Amino acid sequence: MKKFSFLIVLFSTFMQAQTSFPTYSEQWKEVEKLEIENLTKSANEKVEQIYQWAKKDQNSPQIVKTLLYLSKYAMILDENEQLNIVKRFESEIATATFPTKNLLESILANLYWQYFQQNRWRFYNRTETSEKVNPDDFRTWDLNTIFAEIQKHFEISLQTETQLQSTDLKPFEAILITGADNQKYRPSLYDFLAHQALDFYETDEKNLSKPAYKFDLDQPDYLSDYKTFATLTLTTQD
Repeated sequence: MKKFSFLIVLFSTFMQAQTSFPTYSEQWKEVEKLEIENLTKSANEKVEQIYQWAKKDQNSPQIVKTLLYLSKYAMILDENEQLNIVKRFESEIATATFPTKNLLESILANLYWQYFQQNRWRFYNRTETSEKVNPDDFRTWDLNTIFAEIQKHFEISLQTETQLQSTDLKPFEAILITGADNQKYRPSLYDFLAHQALDFYETDEKNLSKPAYKFDLDQPDYLSDYKTFATLTLTTQD
């Protein structure tokens, strides 16, 4: 059965919450117990409660964590939930504020990226279209469209750069897997989000639909009369 991956490398969906709010810690212990007993539906309902509390408290780490858990449970309860999961993140992003919005934008970009990685053959076999076949269903997009969306959401996640750089990563440790050198090399939320985007930009796969050497008509002389054009020196690997 195909699974829809949820930032397993980046986010621990099985970590016990460790925040300054004992109530959250106690509630997550209940969730952990329900998971051990394979009571997924009950665990889902409990996380929905935690989500409502987190929204009321405007607790960004807990909001993000509950959304990750709810997404995981949605896939366990219904393996065709990819679209609804993305729609929930989009809905949450529409009303979220800093820094929750930035984190959710990064997660959404990663969800698209991971879906592509699991379904490469679908995208490679599709013809590029001038517009989205179905704007509301990312599963129908062509290769260039999904890459453009991934890039867009990563860019949005890094907006308000100054605020992100002054936001310590430590309060978010309840939802992130952090290494021993994180505080030294990635001390701020900006550093963390930038590295998530960098992982995507470092891959060559996003350029597979583009020629290795592209010649651009970027000079007026290229469209001049034939005598002028004949004297031009054209340098290109294309």
